[in-house]
Amino acid sequence: MDIKKITIIEWEDSYGALSGWHSLENYSPKSLICTSCGFIAYENKKVVALAPNYAPPTTYTHEQANGLMVIPKSCIIKITSFCLSSVSKRKPQHS
Repeated sequence: MDIKKITIIEWEDSYGALSGWHSLENYSPKSLICTSCGFIAYENKKVVALAPNYAPPTTYTHEQANGLMVIPKSCIIKITSFCLSSVSKRKPQHS
């Protein structure tokens, strides 16, 4: 996994599965555009797996990710990656 880059993926999702009967007379569905952010955990010709949460390997654990999402490449509109070294680092503020 390339943990040095944060990736933002804009993609078109499917939706619907309405229950019951619906008139098609004025039916006009719209695109559902989603934005997801994380680390690319896996990629091949057909899919990208994005992990919003990542933990590097330690003496006691393997490399891990949580919240993995698989996005078909045919649904991807735009991919933007940022190098972590170019992102400003701030101390967390506690209230």
